[in-house]
Amino acid sequence: MESNETIEKRKITLSISEAKRKRQKGVTTVEDAVMLVLIVIAVMIASPNLSSSVSGVFSNISTLLAG
Repeated sequence: MESNETIEKRKITLSISEAKRKRQKGVTTVEDAVMLVLIVIAVMIASPNLSSSVSGVFSNISTLLAG
């Protein structure tokens, strides 16, 4: 049978592990967003005609979000 001290140590370890997982999930979300922006910028530079379409989409989205 485990002592209370051992059980408490395991609870603390689990809490730290959960915190790390949540922090890493947030980091990957930010990394994905940055990568998406970089891809859009690369596409806009590569194709001027497409850049106006992409700019229009972002403009429409920002207008809708602004209300």
